[in-house]
Amino acid sequence: MSKLGRSWRAFRTLSRAERRILARAIILLPLTAAGLRVLGFQRVKGLLLSSLPTDPIRSDLAAARSVARIVIGAALWSPLPAHCLPRALVLCCLLTRQGLRAELRIGAGRPGGDFTAHAWVEHDGVPLAEPQATGPRFAAFDGASFHWRA
Repeated sequence: MSKLGRSWRAFRTLSRAERRILARAIILLPLTAAGLRVLGFQRVKGLLLSSLPTDPIRSDLAAARSVARIVIGAALWSPLPAHCLPRALVLCCLLTRQGLRAELRIGAGRPGGDFTAHAWVEHDGVPLAEPQATGPRFAAFDGASFHWRA
């Protein structure tokens, strides 16, 4: 079956709420990637934060993982490469819109011997949308942990 056919089948299994999250992710990922290049991290982060509701933050790892899977799927269809930082920013934004805890982490490491930086999202200390445990591979910079709401 073609990639489009598999994607359509997966889309049809999503609930209405999940489809709204997917639509937001599809729109936000390329805008965030482009914005990071043009405006920089602080301004893009501010733009994403300014539109967030002030609902209470809750813990729900299953729901957070569901949103993370949707963002990963949307990144596959993004017209601009959605590397770790735009994906992490969009995931934080969408989790917070759902009233879920989200913590953006930025760190560095030498997972293959080469120095590299990485951005990821944690929900109650659990990395989301990461193929392996991120913590042992990347050390977060001091002050690089961003709580999206107090």
